[in-house]
Amino acid sequence: MPSPADLAIIMVLAVAGSVAVPRAAHAQTRERPPVHYEPMRVANGCFVESVACFDLFRESAGEDAWARVLQWGAQDAEVMVAGHAVAIVESSDRLWCFDINHGWSPLPVDPVQRDAAEAVAAPVISKYPRITAFYPVLWSDSVQPPGTPYSEPASSEEVAHDAGLVAARLSRHRPVNLVEFSVPENGESRTSEAVVFVFGGRMCVYAPEKGTVIFRAPRTTVGNIRLVQEMLRRMFSGPERVRTLPAG
Repeated sequence: MPSPADLAIIMVLAVAGSVAVPRAAHAQTRERPPVHYEPMRVANGCFVESVACFDLFRESAGEDAWARVLQWGAQDAEVMVAGHAVAIVESSDRLWCFDINHGWSPLPVDPVQRDAAEAVAAPVISKYPRITAFYPVLWSDSVQPPGTPYSEPASSEEVAHDAGLVAARLSRHRPVNLVEFSVPENGESRTSEAVVFVFGGRMCVYAPEKGTVIFRAPRTTVGNIRLVQEMLRRMFSGPERVRTLPAG
């Protein structure tokens, strides 16, 4: 069983700045975007949307194409809030950003600066004037084998639908574990779902209610249910009956 120190939370990522996500995150430019990405529009989905866009771009442009996920922590006025994440790619000698709140836009950053997180982040963060951003980081990821495929969810219940949709999309390019668990709420037990995956060598857990939490955890398989339970305990109060939901 991992120790608490092994499961330090690196970042909690949700939609930044309480920005209302438009129904259609169209490109903010007349130029043709590097790839057509269809957003999932799940709750608190900025990180998983960015990972899915990262995966799609590399599938289209090739495994050697330059792509990153940019993430940062944030403070709104005097209150610490969840951070945000976007996909950054290089295409036709230009840097592009996909932000779930704003769609595609080319960045006014010379590609020679593509590995300088602060330089890349500056024009992206400028779209959030109320936010003070901390510690921008560019994450890369090695090619992973596709996971056992999950089908698009049939459930219309919001949490189950969003978790199932993320599992289906991410499993195209990486192993995922869709789990179900229960949490106490108002004296009763509520069922919830989460998606476990690895990005940038880190264990990540997406839960629609919380967004994506990135853990500094021992690298292991996403199916390690004991580790999954420990990570969920860092996100929820008293999660119980954690089990993997079958793919398909």
